[in-house]
Amino acid sequence: MTRILILGSGAREKVIREKLRCDAFILGSTDFDEIKSFVISESITLVIPSTEWYLCKGIKDFLETSAPGVKVFGPNKYQAQIEGSKLFSKILMTNLKIPTAPYYYVKNPDHFWVTEPLENIVVKYCGLANGKGVYLPRRSDSIREILTDLQKFGNDGFIVENRYHGPEVSVMAFCNGKESFLMPQARDYKNIYDGNKGPNTGGMGSVCPLQELSDSETQVVKTHIDRVVRELGYTGILYAGVIKTEDGPFFLEFNCRFGDPEAQSILNLLESDLKQVILDCMDGLTPNIVWNDLKCITVVLSHNLYPENRLSTPVKIETQSKLDASIKTYKSNVTTDTEGLEYTTGGRVMSLTCVDSTLERARRNVYANIDKIQYEGVYYRKDIGRAETIF
Repeated sequence: MTRILILGSGAREKVIREKLRCDAFILGSTDFDEIKSFVISESITLVIPSTEWYLCKGIKDFLETSAPGVKVFGPNKYQAQIEGSKLFSKILMTNLKIPTAPYYYVKNPDHFWVTEPLENIVVKYCGLANGKGVYLPRRSDSIREILTDLQKFGNDGFIVENRYHGPEVSVMAFCNGKESFLMPQARDYKNIYDGNKGPNTGGMGSVCPLQELSDSETQVVKTHIDRVVRELGYTGILYAGVIKTEDGPFFLEFNCRFGDPEAQSILNLLESDLKQVILDCMDGLTPNIVWNDLKCITVVLSHNLYPENRLSTPVKIETQSKLDASIKTYKSNVTTDTEGLEYTTGGRVMSLTCVDSTLERARRNVYANIDKIQYEGVYYRKDIGRAETIF
């Protein structure tokens, strides 16, 4: 019998548990010894770290050596650098001849200057930044101020690269150490405001599937992902951020886990048993993966202080009327008191997801229900899924 522990505490973890089709624990602790004690006491045999933090900190290495009999679905600490270090990822892509933007690595902001227009570059923090470490400078910005501001995430340095223009696509894959098995293409809406304006967030919504990449372009992307899988012997989820340009698809970055909120949209189209897919990948087998033909949209509710600040005092969440049966709710930063009342301190509070025969129907349904959820400072984008091209 497989006993499963999912590490993390957000909306993504809820949809993963739902698609496993079996009982699974969810644990948000970041204390490795506490996690090990839980694994041993509950006779856990499979651990699924759902966030990059655990993988980049080496949870796979730790548990598989300190808790006999447990397996961890995901990369080891070295392999997880594909997300944990943008420099590692850039060097890997360059060595494997994977198309990506030319770049500079900057360790000290005082030792760098730009001679070309700022609107032609992208600036990224090199380490982990919860999806918020990317700047698309405007002509009037100060590169020194941008680099200095990014230092709030740590001292790992920065990547400054050429900026490409075109639609971006989230391409995720199950990997078995030898090859990749692509999921349907999705789109993540990272900016806080409508029209893709404002600072980056962890993600304000997603849609799936897209028809952004042609079949031939998708095959090119898979070929490059397979190169990474074979080079690293990578088992787990590999997420490629891809941009479609006039010269074909280019790779913006790699992540070592499911995207959030893309997971809420993608996994709701999965007909197969996620647990069996994972076990097959871990055994180096070809998993049997079946996707349905439906369309899915996810809209994230946050607080209007997000992404810059959180509330110091929780606010009460109220549902004015019952949500339609077509709506799934995946809660993130929500706590429940002894009387069953729900509260939040902001951030990304919850995801509302809807699956339907067309994206427009799904979009109409989710937005018809979203205002039934009320709390002080509630905020969401109103343009998720608008004018998307889908299968």
